[in-house]
Amino acid sequence: MAGLTNAESKATLDARFPTSGGTDYLAYSDDGSSEFAGLARTAIGATGWEAATTADPSVKANANALTSAAATSGGTITHVAVFSASTAGTQRTDWQAVDTSKAVGVGDQVTVAVGAFQITLS
Repeated sequence: MAGLTNAESKATLDARFPTSGGTDYLAYSDDGSSEFAGLARTAIGATGWEAATTADPSVKANANALTSAAATSGGTITHVAVFSASTAGTQRTDWQAVDTSKAVGVGDQVTVAVGAFQITLS
């Protein structure tokens, strides 16, 4: 089965996760299979995605630092995923393990550095 060219992978990522007008949200998980209720989803923002790379795999990353609202309960964040809405909506990416898990307590916030969340397409 033929795969996409590097240029087509880039174009596809840029079309699905645009650099302007996006409405995606980052969700948090403490087990890699379901959403952690202690943190609200974080808006990636209308200009929240960098242009994808022309590579194999093509990579799309967050263009801005993303900071969550204050946690309402404690837990340990181990995974993140992109959803199409602030609540409910469609899960757009698989749960992705974070490089270093983050313990959060009530009132804590999670910050994702620029370029730290990446989506790939090869």
